[in-house]
Amino acid sequence: MVNAQAEYPAEAAAAPHRPRWLRWLALVRQQPAGFALLLLAVLALTLADTPLQRDRRDELFDYYQHLAPRPRLNDGVIVVAIDDASLAALGQWPWPRSRLAEIVDRIAAQYPAAIAIDAIFAEPDRLSPRLQGALLAKSGFTDVAKMLDSLPDYDRQFAASLHAAPVILGVGALAEDAGLPKGTPYGTPILQTGADPAQFLIGYPAALRSIELIDAAASGHGVLPNISGDGVVRRIAALNRIGQDLLPSLPVETLRLALGEAMLRVSADRGGMRGLSIGQHFIPTDPDGGWWLHYSAPAERPQISAADLMKDNAPAVLAGRIVLLGYTALGLQDVVATPLGPMPGVDAIAEAMDNVIDGRLLSRPRWARWAEGAWLAVLSLLIVVVVPGLRPLGAAGIVLLCLALSFAGGLFLFQHYGLLLDASNPAIGAAVVFAAMLAMSLSDTRAQRSRLRQALHDSRVAQARMEGELDAARRIQMGMLPEPRQVLGQEARVEVAARMLPARSVGGDLYDFFLLDSSRLFIVVGDVSGKGLPASLFMALSKALTKAAALRSSADPGRALRDAGAAIAEENPELLFVTVLAAVLDLDSGRLDWSSAGHEPPWLLPASGTAPTRLQAAGGPPLCVVDGFDYRSETLQLSPGDALCLLTDGIAEAQNKSGAFYGQPRIVACLSKLQANASAQHVVESLLGDTLEFSEGAEPADDLTILALRWHGAAAHVPQTIEGKTARM
Repeated sequence: MVNAQAEYPAEAAAAPHRPRWLRWLALVRQQPAGFALLLLAVLALTLADTPLQRDRRDELFDYYQHLAPRPRLNDGVIVVAIDDASLAALGQWPWPRSRLAEIVDRIAAQYPAAIAIDAIFAEPDRLSPRLQGALLAKSGFTDVAKMLDSLPDYDRQFAASLHAAPVILGVGALAEDAGLPKGTPYGTPILQTGADPAQFLIGYPAALRSIELIDAAASGHGVLPNISGDGVVRRIAALNRIGQDLLPSLPVETLRLALGEAMLRVSADRGGMRGLSIGQHFIPTDPDGGWWLHYSAPAERPQISAADLMKDNAPAVLAGRIVLLGYTALGLQDVVATPLGPMPGVDAIAEAMDNVIDGRLLSRPRWARWAEGAWLAVLSLLIVVVVPGLRPLGAAGIVLLCLALSFAGGLFLFQHYGLLLDASNPAIGAAVVFAAMLAMSLSDTRAQRSRLRQALHDSRVAQARMEGELDAARRIQMGMLPEPRQVLGQEARVEVAARMLPARSVGGDLYDFFLLDSSRLFIVVGDVSGKGLPASLFMALSKALTKAAALRSSADPGRALRDAGAAIAEENPELLFVTVLAAVLDLDSGRLDWSSAGHEPPWLLPASGTAPTRLQAAGGPPLCVVDGFDYRSETLQLSPGDALCLLTDGIAEAQNKSGAFYGQPRIVACLSKLQANASAQHVVESLLGDTLEFSEGAEPADDLTILALRWHGAAAHVPQTIEGKTARM
């Protein structure tokens, strides 16, 4: 029977389908700890600059230099190397300054743009004849001392050579004054734009200079690069503050002199130094004046050995070039660490000047830390949103892809624009956020699994309790259905058999039969709308009230239905309804009075063996549909041996796995196969068995109920009947 209304009220409305972005938002709202961690990571990156952060940043920039070294575009800087070959040919170091003067003269003879000497001559030359003569005089060799005193002074000779050439001498910046004179007696003209840069520069209290005679002879002075931190020369100070004086570095001063510029221009603001200009060349710097170096590929730098320069056939390769005179011999230990490995200190100075000449300069803009903080915020936000909604491996894959893209982007900006943007610290911060979010997600997953296990356990307990209650209800319901032997005893005039199979544990079909008196049998079959527990409760109510009405109806089935409908309607808050077929059989005469309230018509199986006939009657609507309906009774005269088969619509509407209905034709076919004297039990089992065989494998759609009776005639004895196989349950 088609359900007129829902069996159960909805426990909860189905959740509407939400767009994906709303589901992501719902996940995000559940992760306040993730947002707090994100904010903490961004603040730590942008507001703090710890040694650990600087180390990771420097290591990344070193790696960029390995991947994208500066292409060398010029040979404007050449090194005159005091190398191992020079020491072998010209003697051990230190050489007399007369020899250094000769080397300077040889360089100057080729008209270089400038000569920078990576050395400080802080003491008089101990090999000078005058100094040796003074020592001999103290030992009593006065004649020899006078003779040596008449020879040239090597320091003066060296100073004269320096004075005649465009030479820049190195100056050492000292962190402690060590009793040396403070400040410098000379200075490079500097034009300042904006704020005073001196307040931002690293200050040194004193300077280590060459002796006055030599120092005063030079055309310029530049501070030699200091090695600090982890000992790797990544940047040098473009401008230094020594005492109260500003002095450029040796590469800057050499470039100024080589380019013929009268002064340097320095720009600064309240945030620190921005850069330094040498003519048309601008060197971007950090606020403290630091100048980042971009090293070239590890190929041989243009240089000439001092020993080769001293030969008569020395190559003329110095004209118009900047010449750096410095140590490269291993024994002199002037080797510095760089991002591309160890190299002589003089080569690092040459790299700095090449940076400017090539225009391939590195810079770390002031907005870099804010950009890195913003990138960390983007990565962390992605992690906070993605991690709760994906499996761990999928989330890790997305995070690793983003980190790889950030490293690639940093390398691209380094190689093509000379920008130093740190991808390592944002990556570390994002990894910390990811690890925390993953841990929280896994913790939530474990908690959710624990809740699900508990819910499953509770559900199983509740299900077991419900199954027990339903089993008890089924036993009670089946116990309410009458047994023929208990009702009829040894009655031989009529034979009754009935079966009811609920679609669920309990059902909504009903049947009943009982004796009104010694010669009249009341029979009723009904079908409540719906199935399951609500239908079973309504079935019990309908059965009880229908029986009570039948006992008051004076054997009139129509009146019994009218009275039962009125009584049931008073106890029907859910507005259910029930179809009922009621009949009264006179056991002596075989007269059958029957009435239908919207129920399936009964089948007549004649004793003559003719085809089964479906009885039709005007009847009326199901009970509880129309109040006060006057049901009329129909009369049928049975012949001895005639049988009746009463069904609910669950038989005709039974479906197989393909969705086909059992239908009336199969009912006719099954009943037609039965022999004329088949017992009522055989009729029930045959039709029920055929229905179950047809619907095997399909979920039951409705309750199945069959009641069969056979009238044998007044005072008849029960004949021998054919028993059938019991129907499959």
